[in-house]
Amino acid sequence: MRQVVLAIFLSLNLFAQKLEITDFQTDLYSKQNKDFSKKISLSMQLIGRDVFDESHKVIDSLNIIIGSFYAQDLLTSKGKEAFKKALIKYSSKKYSVEIDEIFIQQLFIVNTPMIQDFVKAMKESGCCKKCDIAPQKTQPEQSKNDKIDEKDDDIIIIE
Repeated sequence: MRQVVLAIFLSLNLFAQKLEITDFQTDLYSKQNKDFSKKISLSMQLIGRDVFDESHKVIDSLNIIIGSFYAQDLLTSKGKEAFKKALIKYSSKKYSVEIDEIFIQQLFIVNTPMIQDFVKAMKESGCCKKCDIAPQKTQPEQSKNDKIDEKDDDIIIIE
């Protein structure tokens, strides 16, 4: 009995392939603000039949399924399990790619600083102090009646 189980296990592993996806980044909607998106970064391994050969189909499935989740949901264990199940089901149904296991190695929200953060940090550090700079003097504009004497470079106003 033990040899039969071992033979079945080995035969299944002969057809299994491993696809490693590293630093996959995408924008997902935030639950807190529906008009605001958050960038997430994901690294994972997929094991299954023909996953490496059909990697373009797996990546397409990943793009479609991950877009249906909120960023905050993917950070919970419940959300990660729902994501895995949805990806396996969708890739099997749409492309007939069998994914046996998904191992999420890294998943986090990428913090991109906003302009307001830079301005606030600069104000707090004191590097942007107000400077009292006297306005530069500008030459008065010439009217249509002004003529320039080329010899003396003087402006003669004719009224």
